[in-house]
Amino acid sequence: MCNDLCIMPPSPDLHNKIDESKRAFLKGSLLGVDQVDLLDMRTFTLITGRPAKTRSHNNSLESASVKGVRKALVLLVDFSDKKAIEPKSHFNDLMFSLGKKSMRDYYREVSYNNLDVQGEVAGSGATKDWFRAPKTKSYYTNNDFGFGSYPKNAQKLVEDVIDLAASHVNFANYDNSGDGKVESLVIICAGIGGEQSGNKSDFWSHKWSIAPKSVDGVIVDRYFMAPENGKVGVMAHELGHLLMGWPDLYDTDYSSRGTGRWDLMAGGSWNNNGETPAHPTAWCKEKAGWITPTVIFSADQAINLQPYADHAQAYKLPIGSAGSKEYFLLSNRKKRGFDLHLPGEGLIIEHIDDNKINNTDENHYLVDIEQCDGLRELNLNINSGNVGDAYPSTANNSFTNSTSPSSKSYAGADSKIAVTNITKSGDNVTANVNVGGATAKVWKNNVTVSKTYATYHSKNAWAYIAGSGWRKIDGLSTDGVTNVFILLVYAQAFNRKVSVQIDSSKIYIAYMN
Repeated sequence: MCNDLCIMPPSPDLHNKIDESKRAFLKGSLLGVDQVDLLDMRTFTLITGRPAKTRSHNNSLESASVKGVRKALVLLVDFSDKKAIEPKSHFNDLMFSLGKKSMRDYYREVSYNNLDVQGEVAGSGATKDWFRAPKTKSYYTNNDFGFGSYPKNAQKLVEDVIDLAASHVNFANYDNSGDGKVESLVIICAGIGGEQSGNKSDFWSHKWSIAPKSVDGVIVDRYFMAPENGKVGVMAHELGHLLMGWPDLYDTDYSSRGTGRWDLMAGGSWNNNGETPAHPTAWCKEKAGWITPTVIFSADQAINLQPYADHAQAYKLPIGSAGSKEYFLLSNRKKRGFDLHLPGEGLIIEHIDDNKINNTDENHYLVDIEQCDGLRELNLNINSGNVGDAYPSTANNSFTNSTSPSSKSYAGADSKIAVTNITKSGDNVTANVNVGGATAKVWKNNVTVSKTYATYHSKNAWAYIAGSGWRKIDGLSTDGVTNVFILLVYAQAFNRKVSVQIDSSKIYIAYMN
């Protein structure tokens, strides 16, 4: 989970600048203030070499349902050296309105109406509707995006804003679960976010904690901070950390793109300039209790996936054992609703390893997107997603042990998982899924037995079924195998048709026609 400080991914433009600066630095260039297209050395160091306390130590989540009405408290704060412009009504609309593509609309859609985020926006001070911080913005950011040592950091600002708001707000109204804690405190700061500007004097949007502070009989100890110009993407991303406990699923060392534009918790928070963020991954939704994936294990099954934006539907394919922490999740991503600005459409295959804690290892993520074209451009930091990621393509409509990408485990073993004949059918995606190398039991009626075979070993009897091939006779007892075998030998000898129940390797039931 997101245990402590988790930060917003940089905007696409800033991410590109980080990449360009890294390439220049590795070539031996001295990053300086006169290079407009590059970050200066201190900014580059702060962003790419953040101290350990700001790294994402995100233990994988156990399932924890987040449903019902959850109230968030939004406090607006500006500064003597940075006065606010937007009125309180702007943030009421952005956060809590209905039908205006608000954060509330977002979570109602992506949770399939399981979660309704309501709340209040508060502020009062020198600028109408905004609390005025006792110190300057530059004091709190301290040329470190607000992540410096206390008290010159964002944590101190939050404590000061709580004190300012105490006489205006009843904090006890925001204890959603009755555990004596404020669940969702949001601080909106005047100005632009550091994740967009790249300016060390701006706060970089984040989720963090403070020393427990008692107000109105409840404890405030965590929050998320976002900028005055923030869109739904930043608000939804940070609330994902704060309320759901989801980790960052972009690569926080910027050596790859993680789940990219397919996911709120990565570059998808910036889709359509942050105004139309992507849905979270199926992994996130399962952890929040919004979907219950259909598990396919030791079976052969035809699947029909409806669009993910409208339907709480996914399939889980465990690797090795039914309860394995490594598995695949299948969903049908269609450009609609908040998924309107996805980089492509079709079947998305997430490769999950719940033994991992984050997406910093591009060769072994917690949540990986198995990219249909096999180019691994998300992992190689080439882009944040494109049309080649979703299945099917003209060159690839299968995901098996021998395809690229393959269904092998991270250890390189054959998972015995095959997703084949992946096809777009209107808005839906259909496919055949085989797990464990077995197929479902089917009846073959009026067929011929052309050969039979048996050894003296117990329960080792076989028959060749026309149109299907050799099958071993399955049975819990020797008598059961013997009975079926005698029937099939008789059918072969007297050229009688039979009906048999079989799968890819065995005969289970037979009767003479």
